[in-house]
Amino acid sequence: MTIPPKKYGGIERDVVELSVRLAKKGHEVTIFAANGSKLDFPGVKIVESSPFPTDKDRSQNRKWEINQALQVLSLQNNFDIIHFHYEPIIFRYLIDGNEFNLLEYFTVPVLVSFHNQTYIEKHIEYYKSHKSLWKFHYTFVSRNHRKPLSFLPHSFVIYNGIPVETFEFNHRPKDYLTFLGRITPTKGVMEAIQVAKLAGKKLIIAAKVDIVDKEYYEKEVKPLIDGKQIVYVGEVNKKQKVKLLKDALCLVFPVQWNEPFGIVMIEAMACGTPIIAFDKGSVPEVIKNGETGFIVNTVSEMADAISKITIINRQKCREWVEKLFNAKGMTDKYVTVYKMLLQ
Repeated sequence: MTIPPKKYGGIERDVVELSVRLAKKGHEVTIFAANGSKLDFPGVKIVESSPFPTDKDRSQNRKWEINQALQVLSLQNNFDIIHFHYEPIIFRYLIDGNEFNLLEYFTVPVLVSFHNQTYIEKHIEYYKSHKSLWKFHYTFVSRNHRKPLSFLPHSFVIYNGIPVETFEFNHRPKDYLTFLGRITPTKGVMEAIQVAKLAGKKLIIAAKVDIVDKEYYEKEVKPLIDGKQIVYVGEVNKKQKVKLLKDALCLVFPVQWNEPFGIVMIEAMACGTPIIAFDKGSVPEVIKNGETGFIVNTVSEMADAISKITIINRQKCREWVEKLFNAKGMTDKYVTVYKMLLQ
C-alpha cells in the first residue's frame, strides 16, 4: 500500500504516525514505500519502489519483497538504524538450492517489527532453528502476539498507538452496531450479521473486499445485505470512519483468529464507543472487560451483551486509550529500543 494509506491500512498508518513523531523529535526518517506514496513533512523522506503486485500471483509478491529488501541492503550505510515492518521469514530466499536470509547481511543495527500472526504460526520451527536471527531485536504488538516466539532473546511488546486527539468523542450515540475491517472469514463479518439479527439491531458494515475474498463476499455476505437492518457502505476514509465509530452504540468484533492487535478497537474506544469482542488474540489486553466493553465467546453471548452495553462509561473508554494506546507513548517506546540498539 501507499504511504499514507488512502483508506484501509493499519500498519501503514502506524508507520506514518511513528515517522512523523520521530521527525518532530529531530530525527531524519526515510521510508521505503510503494509507488505513489507521498508524505510532505519536514524530516521525512520517501523512497518509492515499484507498485506492489496483486494477491493473484504470490510469486510476484515474493519477488517484490526481496527486491525491496535488497534495495535497503544496498543503502544500509546511509542510516544509523534500519527498522523493518516485515517479518524475517519474508527475507528468506534460495540460490542454487541454498537458503539464505537477507537479514544476516545487514551490518547496521536492525529492528524488526512483527505485525502478522500467520507468518509466526507457520514458521515457528524456522525461527527456532535459525539462531543466526536471534541476534536481532524484535517488537510485537501484544503479549499474545509475542508468545509463540518468546524464546527470541531480544524481543519487546509495543502496543499500537493512535493520535487520540484526532478521534472525535461522542457521549450520545445512535442505536446501531458497526463492523469495520476486511470482509474475510477470519474477521467474522458473518458472525456480526448474526449478532445484529439476534439482537434486533441495525448493523453498518464498513469494510474492504480484497481480490481473494471477492467470491466469499458475493456468495456468502452480499445476499444478507438488505440495505435496512444490514447495511454495507464499502471501504471508508478516516473522516468517514470516525463518524461511523463515534455515532455507534458499540463496535462488534467477532474475530475468528488470534489477531495480533486489531487497531479498530482502540479507534472505537477513542471515540467513546465500547466494544463487544470474542476472546481471541490480543482482545483481553486491549479491552478492559466490563469497563470498556465486554469479552464473550459465542454469537449468542455477544447478542446478549448488547442489551447491557449502555452501562459502559464512554468517557472511560476514551481515557483507557489515552493511557495505554496513544501515539506518543508508542513512539517513546520505539525510541527507547532504538537507543538500546545504538549502545
